[in-house]
Amino acid sequence: MSGNDLYPLQENIGDADLFTGREKEFEEYGKWISLIPRKLSKSRVILGRKKSGKTAFVQRIFNKLWMENGPVIPFYIEIPERRTWYPDLAFTYLKTFGRQYISFLERDAALLQDEQWDLDDMRAYGVKHDIKPIVRRVDALRKHFEKEFFDSMWDAAIHAPHAFAALFKRPFLVIIDEFQNLSRYVYLDKEKTNLDETIPGSYHALSESKIAPMLATGSAVGWLVEVVDTFLEAGRLSKMPFSPYLSEKDGLTAVYRYAETYNEPITNETALLINELCRHDPFFIACTIRSRCPDRDLTTREGVIRVIEFETSSEDAELASGWITWFERALSRINEVHAKRILLLLSRNPEEVYSALRLKTELQLDLDEDAILEKLVRLRKAELIRGGLHDRYSGLRDGTFFLLLQRRLGDQLTKLDPEADQGIDYLVEKLTGEKKALQNQLNQVSGRLAEAQLEIDMRVRGSFQPADYFEGFADDPAIRVETIYPRHMVQGPKGHKGEIDLRVDGAENVTLLVEVKKTERATNDKAVAHFAAKVKLFADDNPDRTVLAGFLSLGGFTEEAAALCKQEGIGTATEINYIHKQWD
Repeated sequence: MSGNDLYPLQENIGDADLFTGREKEFEEYGKWISLIPRKLSKSRVILGRKKSGKTAFVQRIFNKLWMENGPVIPFYIEIPERRTWYPDLAFTYLKTFGRQYISFLERDAALLQDEQWDLDDMRAYGVKHDIKPIVRRVDALRKHFEKEFFDSMWDAAIHAPHAFAALFKRPFLVIIDEFQNLSRYVYLDKEKTNLDETIPGSYHALSESKIAPMLATGSAVGWLVEVVDTFLEAGRLSKMPFSPYLSEKDGLTAVYRYAETYNEPITNETALLINELCRHDPFFIACTIRSRCPDRDLTTREGVIRVIEFETSSEDAELASGWITWFERALSRINEVHAKRILLLLSRNPEEVYSALRLKTELQLDLDEDAILEKLVRLRKAELIRGGLHDRYSGLRDGTFFLLLQRRLGDQLTKLDPEADQGIDYLVEKLTGEKKALQNQLNQVSGRLAEAQLEIDMRVRGSFQPADYFEGFADDPAIRVETIYPRHMVQGPKGHKGEIDLRVDGAENVTLLVEVKKTERATNDKAVAHFAAKVKLFADDNPDRTVLAGFLSLGGFTEEAAALCKQEGIGTATEINYIHKQWD
């Protein structure tokens, strides 16, 4: 069953199976959510740039809570980036709450997809099940609308989760995606000319609710922080940064999954290169895999570089087009040379903290400190740098941002900083260290991730023949993957034990055990004998399973080791470089 069939709320990521990683974040937020029934969880706001994965993350939280059917009832609403009439937003808010709440009570996932479901349906449900608070809430909203008491309408809508949690003794989690849009897109008049920037203030008391705490998100970080601090008072919502980057292993998983979904040929070597050049950024990876680059070829180093050059520089590219729009808006506020020099320095050294005096000295600026500080404030408000506490500022810790900033400034960058590093070719060389060959560097990365690559590749394929990976297998049937155990311990009856790098359990009681050696020196017969002993321990302890074994040695095998593998029926491999064209 795919994620699209499994999850009740359709996620913006598209194919829900594309969601990768975030285990640490789910663990952290899982602990926070577990404290909600005990009234111990303080409202939070997730801060991260656009396309960082925040929406996918909170939508997955909603789906997990809905499916667990536990003590916490989830409510999710996205505040759109478009002009909205105040009463319309109130109607939408209560309708969305009612549909999600009733779908949770009835365990009816289809209800979440019924866009025709409205307040009449919500009221009818309340009447049928004699739930008077539902009926009264809908009636109150409509009465306020008739009298044009729009503030009262809005209050009736947004207070519903807290009120129902109090009435029915069951807590809610109120997830509001793109919370800052409440201050810029909600209009008091039907013609949408009278903007009300104070709408976020209506959550002033609700943000302290312990029975219906908020989990808000925002893409315009500086703007959202200003909104939260102005209208909800600093400290009411815990500010939680959200990195757009995955771990190295999860980024590699994302490369494989996007390649599988879009049926795009890659090799394990180019998968590593894509992951490194995209900085483990899942959106950057997605744009690269589905790029509209002419003559796209992701099976070669040159092809990967060409695609990423296209994605970071062409106005027709999915990645660059979104950033270009944002840069145009942000850079228009600082269109002068000194601010750009400051921006480039901070962006290149995001771990450093700069004061106006330090910038004046390092950049030899012919400006007084107050003028430099004024430029820093403007850069922060434009979402281009971070900081401000005690007049200290830093660059954004965002490699994709800096790469696109370099591409955007182009010739200006060279004029401002002749030694600045530009271009994808430089980044490739950076991966190699000081003039090392790219292949050598990739071999090192392959060594670190060899087990992960095998595990990921097998999971992605779902079904494979041992001969796809190891020589020495001929007519063995395909293994349909059920479970993969990295670092699996085996133990014999006399206390002998050992660790198997990968245990792959397939359907029909078939298991493949894999040993991985990542040294440059060839594997000897002693190492093979040690692995064979572990295989025998496992086989003796699992007589009902057909046990196969494969040995991957990136340094190759000695003649004696290769002969022993053949004698023991162990498949062998010396590289992990499969071209993936289609997964069955």
